[in-house]
Amino acid sequence: MVFVILLALLIALQINIWVKKDGYKKMKEIENLIALQTIENENMTIRNNRLKEEIKDLKNGQDAIEEKARIDIGMVKEGEEFYLINDGNQKEATE
Repeated sequence: MVFVILLALLIALQINIWVKKDGYKKMKEIENLIALQTIENENMTIRNNRLKEEIKDLKNGQDAIEEKARIDIGMVKEGEEFYLINDGNQKEATE
């Protein structure tokens, strides 16, 4: 008799784990979400470290500021000449 009660209790607990929506499926879904978030966090950490280095460069050096200005907005130093070489493969925009 005790065996039957314990067996019924065990089956009831297993049903809760495997079938109900807060059971095994939900646990696996949460584990997958955690894995995806961990990967995203690692990518953001790498990006943040790059940005920290760029900020440090911008605070400490004139060279970094000059490079950023040249790349982002095409600035040219006083006394420099800028040459744009067109290799002829690009079509000209006509209006």
